[in-house]
Amino acid sequence: MELELLRERLHEYINEADEQHLSAIYVLVEDNISPADSNKYDEATLNMFYQRRENHLNGTSKSYTAAEAMKIVRQQKKQNGL
Repeated sequence: MELELLRERLHEYINEADEQHLSAIYVLVEDNISPADSNKYDEATLNMFYQRRENHLNGTSKSYTAAEAMKIVRQQKKQNGL
């Protein structure tokens, strides 16, 4: 379907759709509407992430390679009988 026709048909549908259908469509496209709107972390959480990153970069926190992390996870799963 040609892009312009597709847009026109979607606009028509959205203008006439009920709330339930609009909500369903929104859920499908929610993450793509606006990158600024997709930030789901509050300011305190973002600050924690930035601090952890800074600690990693300056060497004040313990870091693991992917292989080390997988080994730790596997050991914990084994200990917990999973």
